[in-house]
Amino acid sequence: MKRILNTVILLLAVIATSLTFTSCNNLSPEKTFEVAALNSNLLSRFGSKEINEKLQSEAQIYDESQKKMVPSSYYDAFKYDITNLEVRFQTIKDIPEDDDNKELLQASKDLFSYAIAKQKEGYLPIAKLKDEKASPEQIEKAISDFDTSTQSEIDAKFTKLMNAAKAYVEKHNINAKIGV
Repeated sequence: MKRILNTVILLLAVIATSLTFTSCNNLSPEKTFEVAALNSNLLSRFGSKEINEKLQSEAQIYDESQKKMVPSSYYDAFKYDITNLEVRFQTIKDIPEDDDNKELLQASKDLFSYAIAKQKEGYLPIAKLKDEKASPEQIEKAISDFDTSTQSEIDAKFTKLMNAAKAYVEKHNINAKIGV
């Protein structure tokens, strides 16, 4: 009798754990859309517009010990922003992919992985130029070169994501407007 009781308890524990795990990983279509598509708003000013805006404001990062933003180098501020993008990207990668959301998730992952890689390759050296007090002309040339090398690709990836998002929204009757 004790063995049967232990088996039943073990079975119930496995079922409860399984249900908890499953319920945490199966997102609603609305939540999947929010994470995969709406997070792309963080990348909507990618390139010169974002770089120039950041370089014209005070460089800051969040200091966890003080629980506030504190002055930093431009390099560290850009690196901090990239780290935040990587955290958002991880939330996208954590969504279980299935036939229903595959196109949306792949387009979102493609956009985020490209943008993060290019920010590391382009934003960080530009921030370093600013920290090292390079001439405005050098900084502007680096920004212009960055835009030239990335703009058409980032635009194509955004368009692909917005098209996938639009199809996903229509399929699931999600109340959202997609600007494509």
